[in-house]
Amino acid sequence: MTMKPFGELMPRLEALEIIEAKTPQVTATEKIPIQESVGRVLATDIVAGFNVPPFPRASMDGYAVKATDTEKTPTKLKLIGAQHTGGIFEGTVNNGECLEIATGSPMPDGADAVVMVEYSELEGDYVVIKRSVTPGKNMATAGEDMIKGTKVLESGAYITPGVLGALAALGYTDIMVYVKPRVAIYSSGPEIAPQGTPLGPGQIYDINSYTLESVIQMNGGEPEKRGIMEDNLESIKRSLRDASNYDIGVFSGGSSVGVKDLFGEAIEELGEIYFHGVKTKPGKPTLFGKLWDTMIFGMPGYPTSCLNNSYVYLLPALRKMARLPAKHWVKVLVPIGEGFESKGDREQFITVEIREGKAYRVFKQSGDITSMTHADGFIILPIGYSKLETGDTVEVTLLNV
Repeated sequence: MTMKPFGELMPRLEALEIIEAKTPQVTATEKIPIQESVGRVLATDIVAGFNVPPFPRASMDGYAVKATDTEKTPTKLKLIGAQHTGGIFEGTVNNGECLEIATGSPMPDGADAVVMVEYSELEGDYVVIKRSVTPGKNMATAGEDMIKGTKVLESGAYITPGVLGALAALGYTDIMVYVKPRVAIYSSGPEIAPQGTPLGPGQIYDINSYTLESVIQMNGGEPEKRGIMEDNLESIKRSLRDASNYDIGVFSGGSSVGVKDLFGEAIEELGEIYFHGVKTKPGKPTLFGKLWDTMIFGMPGYPTSCLNNSYVYLLPALRKMARLPAKHWVKVLVPIGEGFESKGDREQFITVEIREGKAYRVFKQSGDITSMTHADGFIILPIGYSKLETGDTVEVTLLNV
């Protein structure tokens, strides 16, 4: 059996366009408690069922007054009581009177403003008001935050702590959200051993299923490790059929040009390949396709290549399927700490560590996971010849922010 060469390699941006076009969004929904909803996506519009706040309230500690009584200051107003949060003052504030009031407390009848405590002085049963206020000063009207009957949030909104706060203010205890995409993870290769077993000759522990699992968890997916498949066509087909029970199947290894690398052949037989081979280094063997209603990713077997390409290609597919906002990569401009030259026929992702404000290469080989372990981010070198002198400014895409 001969080596199977790649066809024409897909440029990164074209590959991402295909992923965007071919990846569907989840449609199923589920009801969950609101305290578990941060990071999820609303599956229903939220309409205010009542005004928030439901009553006019003080926005400062001080004294509730009639604003007209403060037109000339200083002035003395009779103190008729106190209003604290959680209670209701039964009386009315008349001309020449004031009521002690705490922030958030309902405004009493008759009062239309609050004088801050800093601009007052207590004298027995009276309060000396030292600064005038206008109607509505230092208070919130009913519905100032949310008005009954208005749409507060739309279906598809990403739930942040602030969104959760609005749901809580409206009295929700649970909410409808879109389900997380279910993602099956498979490793392959006779050299891969599961954790907890002794390493045989020529074996290494499974790394990729763990790094893939973390990327999936952090980007809206529900991962499930499905084990290590044998490197033969029938085993691969069984795993592919198993993956068809999930929204996405991610396979590491078995997608390069080796004699035993039969993954692409199995996909072609059972499903459809959108691209196989990308013009990036590391990660050339990456595959993207479809098997029935399941999106399939074939990731390189080398740990650094697998993790790097999961950030580049798997992550945007996951986030689109989960209806999450696109990942906002933070980029910084810093000088390179040590110059180097590079030449290649593919875009190169060079992992770097930032020390004392400078970027230093930490990339070793595609099989060395510590190329990612100690990386703060990466720089992208274009196709062709690149020469960086010490001190040249480079753009670093940060990985962990």
